[in-house]
Amino acid sequence: MLIAKKDVARALDFKENKVEANRRKLDLLSYGSLIEHYGNRGQVGSAMIALKECIKVHGSPPGEKCLFNLRLECRKKEITKEVGLEALIGKDPLEWLREGEGQLKREYSKRGNRNLLVTKNKMLNI
Repeated sequence: MLIAKKDVARALDFKENKVEANRRKLDLLSYGSLIEHYGNRGQVGSAMIALKECIKVHGSPPGEKCLFNLRLECRKKEITKEVGLEALIGKDPLEWLREGEGQLKREYSKRGNRNLLVTKNKMLNI
């Protein structure tokens, strides 16, 4: 809730003083929202610290939705191997889609659309 209201300082204070002081753990969703917030802001270091802590506590990373912006930020800055992101959470499940979209012929470009327009025009003249 505090992260959704962009009050990260109070969220971290709550985590340390209320949750961890009573020897409890944050759940996977809370870690996910924390990592997602840091990923949205481009704070790779803080996101990596939260991710490592999450894996240490729960044994697995949060869902891919929470990790999307962190992956994107690491890919933009070309630091995926330096921070060891793939070693922690594995390969990107949508990598195959990204590669395939780059090779797709776009039907809506002028060049790709020229034969399609001829066919449509012939059909309308009937």
